[in-house]
Amino acid sequence: MTSEPTELGFDRPPTRTEWADERLRSAIFQGKFAPGERLVISTLAEQLGVSATPLREALRRLSSEGLVELHAHGSARVAQVDLHEATEIYELRRVLEPMALERAVAKGDDAYRHSVVRTWDALATRRIASASDHAAFHRALLASCDSAWLLRLATMLSDKAGLMIAVSLPGRPADYDTARAHRKLKDLAVGGDGPGAATELARHLDGAIVALQSVLTATPP
Repeated sequence: MTSEPTELGFDRPPTRTEWADERLRSAIFQGKFAPGERLVISTLAEQLGVSATPLREALRRLSSEGLVELHAHGSARVAQVDLHEATEIYELRRVLEPMALERAVAKGDDAYRHSVVRTWDALATRRIASASDHAAFHRALLASCDSAWLLRLATMLSDKAGLMIAVSLPGRPADYDTARAHRKLKDLAVGGDGPGAATELARHLDGAIVALQSVLTATPP
């Protein structure tokens, strides 16, 4: 769980809303809630040990990022997966994320580089990394971007795409390794090569678009 350092150097404890947001976000990326599954506030509040108020605020945050759909009378569901929409989102990522990454690398300090390495190390714990670890790595890459709006939009699109890809794409090739596929991206960012990292990220996203288009054009069995 991430938190901001205080002036005394200690981590600031998360609010109940932040804590609920992180737990729900992680559960969605890990597939504990399926796309379209109803999220019952009373049940979630009991499971998380929080009241309904911070939980509703967390759901509003996730809704603003496209991970949760809010409906009338306060009901909520995990966002549905639409491969056509995913392709559009990846095309937008292809425009925004390399720009955000180049700016992030330019502003990155030791803490930024440590975060990138730490989240990449998490990818290496198994051949096919979890969607939550994958999302955390891409968030770490962009975290130092000095444009609040660019960072917000790029992160929102990345998170939404991560949910869609986790449940939509067919199994990875037998020789696919998540950490290896992201190693060059990590090395360029940590090495301070912003333009190189941006180019590598664009190549990385192009590959995802090709994979999505392959799924969209595949003939149903």
